[in-house]
Formats: sequence, structure tokens, C-alpha cells
Amino acid sequence: MPDDNPRPSVPFEPRTNKQRKPAAQKGTPIVKPQNPAPAMDEQGSGYIPDVVSKRMIRRVLVFCGIPVITGMGIFLGSYWVIANHLFKVPNTVVLLTSMGCLGLSVLGLTYGILSACWDEEDDATGSLLGWTEFKINFGRMADAYRASKQMQTDRDFD
Repeated sequence: MPDDNPRPSVPFEPRTNKQRKPAAQKGTPIVKPQNPAPAMDEQGSGYIPDVVSKRMIRRVLVFCGIPVITGMGIFLGSYWVIANHLFKVPNTVVLLTSMGCLGLSVLGLTYGILSACWDEEDDATGSLLGWTEFKINFGRMADAYRASKQMQTDRDFD
């Protein structure tokens, strides 16, 4: 089945036309490979190049770090306000705002990974917010999910 998608694939993107290995028979011993660290070209679709991982880490630090610091600041600031009897702050307000900021940090973690440019050869780190890269990478992730679901249903029917 030819791939009609005009965009180039990244090194760690799952291949859709990959042949499945036959299932191991019961009683067949599992043989582990002798070389635990395969060469770069032999590594599977789970390999993330160093350049790309550094881009992801920079974005995660921004999009996840700011809400975490804000949530901790709200928590510590409200403690200081309550301890110094400046005014009464309901506990639920402190809890919900801190939890909201920590929840935003989880979304920031996901967005930081998906908004980084996944192309190893691309020197540009993308736009400031990375919305274009997010749309491309989310599409890749959705395609990989659909392909894995299709392979699972094909395996179930075999």
C-alpha cells in the first residue's frame, strides 16, 4: 500500500507498512539479542534523536514549568497571607487554584512535547508557541494510533 502523504516521516514515527513477525509458538524459548545497544539505523520507531529531545525539553520547561511555579507561588503566597492574618482566604480557593495550575502543567507537558519540531534535520526550532508543529505532530500521533488499532483488529481476526 503506497503512502500518499506528501510530508516526510521522522525517524521515530511508526511505519504503517511494517510486516508483522509471526507469533512465537508455546514452548519456544525466548532468545534475547547479544548486543543490547543496537546501531542507530537498527533502532526501532521508539528512538528520539538527541536534537529533537533537547527541543522537547526546552518547550516542556516553559509550558510545564510556568504553571508549576505559579501553582506553588499561589500556595505559598496564600499561606503567607493566612499566617500573617492579612485577610481570610478559604481553603477551597487555595486548593482549587493550586490544583488548576498543576493541571495546566500536565497539559503544558503534553503541549511542550507535541509543539516541538520533530524533524531531526530541521535547524529551525519552530514558532514561539509552536502551533503549526503541534498540528503536524498531533496528526502524526493520531495516524500512529489509528494504525496500531488497525493492526490490533487485524491480529484479532487472524
